[in-house]
Amino acid sequence: MSNLLSSILNMLFNFTNDWGLAIVGLTILVKVLLLPISIKQKTALLKQRKFTTEIDEIKKKYKGNETKMTEELTKYYTKNSSSFLGSFTGLIQIPILIILFNVIKTNSVDTGSILVPWVSSLKSYDTSYIIPLVYALVSISPNLLNYIRHLRNFDESKPLKQNLVSVIIISIILTSRSPVGIGIYFITSSLVSFIEELIYRLVIRNNRLKQI
Repeated sequence: MSNLLSSILNMLFNFTNDWGLAIVGLTILVKVLLLPISIKQKTALLKQRKFTTEIDEIKKKYKGNETKMTEELTKYYTKNSSSFLGSFTGLIQIPILIILFNVIKTNSVDTGSILVPWVSSLKSYDTSYIIPLVYALVSISPNLLNYIRHLRNFDESKPLKQNLVSVIIISIILTSRSPVGIGIYFITSSLVSFIEELIYRLVIRNNRLKQI
């Protein structure tokens, strides 16, 4: 897999003559290939949130009858066990993303890019901290969708400000001491994920409106 991704990266470089654009192209390609898995994971997590609400309702309904509560919860878990397993499909992405990370890090991307003209080499750090700041902003963008009422999934609440701050801090730490090429990969991946999440929520909302 590593050799395949490395070959694709080099092919993209031969086509674009720019390592930055090649990294963007490779990242988008991998994200598109993983799209079916990602959608399945989102759907499973969406159902799981709904299940959590329904489980809480069962516990509340049979609060004074422990035996009946256990019986109803067992029936519910048995009925929906296959849906719970779907939330683990996202784990399949992890080894692929690790390989992609290593491919970008180990390739000869020791030149600049039109995407980051202020940096002379994609293997160096961004001392201007532009890449870390951009990545931090892109990283929190999916969380901001919950501030738009029509794009929330089920009963999702607005993200806590401290959680957003934590994401920003982690994003800056993650990319501030990483090669710029890795930063381009992170930013591209997050942008694609944001667009994917936005389209997915719009489709879900449209389907709900049709059912009304």
